[in-house]
Amino acid sequence: MGLTKEQLATLRDKLLQIRQALVNDVDNIQKHSNDEFESEVPDVNDDASRTYSRTVMLSRGEVDRHQLKLIDEALASIERGDYGTCTDCESEIPFPRLLSVPYVERCIDCMTKWEQSQTER
Repeated sequence: MGLTKEQLATLRDKLLQIRQALVNDVDNIQKHSNDEFESEVPDVNDDASRTYSRTVMLSRGEVDRHQLKLIDEALASIERGDYGTCTDCESEIPFPRLLSVPYVERCIDCMTKWEQSQTER
């Protein structure tokens, strides 16, 4: 059956909202990281704390950048007309799943199999 035009518009809007929030988050992380890196460190304990904070922020930034990539791929697939199709089995991903995570690439069955294969590594 596929997604209706209204459903696609809703999902596209949601993807764009999430994308903007992530872009803002990445920008804030980079700014905060640069500010901390450039500030003077009064003692060794502060240095260790700042190093840890910076590592956590950079790790979070990597997660955000990965999500941005998935969102950009989802937006491109809307333009191509193949959005909402599981990358593994090519079945349609149900609208409620897409509404929950609009940049999801797999149906629930394939995602479960993929996650199991990742834990077996």
